[in-house]
Amino acid sequence: MDQLSSLREAILTGDAGAAAGAAHVALGAGVTPVDVIADGISPAMAEVGRLFEEGEYFVPELLISARATKEVFSILRPLLAKAGAKPAGRVLLATVEGDLHDIGKNLVGAMLEGAGF
Repeated sequence: MDQLSSLREAILTGDAGAAAGAAHVALGAGVTPVDVIADGISPAMAEVGRLFEEGEYFVPELLISARATKEVFSILRPLLAKAGAKPAGRVLLATVEGDLHDIGKNLVGAMLEGAGF
């Protein structure tokens, strides 16, 4: 079992606490933050997208997986900044002022962040 399989599973099931714990374990075992993203988060979110396309996941599952991903990124951001990692690019996401329905924006944001933006 590789260091990131539990992280991928936690993201797939939307368990934010387990995802954060798995990220800490992987980082403690010497996995780099970039590898956590490339080999942990990105494949998990790609699988979430595939399951959504096939009708096995619906918007609630996407949201809880995105929430778990965001939890891991809260751990990785400072480490990436300290290491001087350069993002793949910059993307601006927003919602109209007063709009409380930002589900799509949050999903896209999590997917983009997982891809290095």
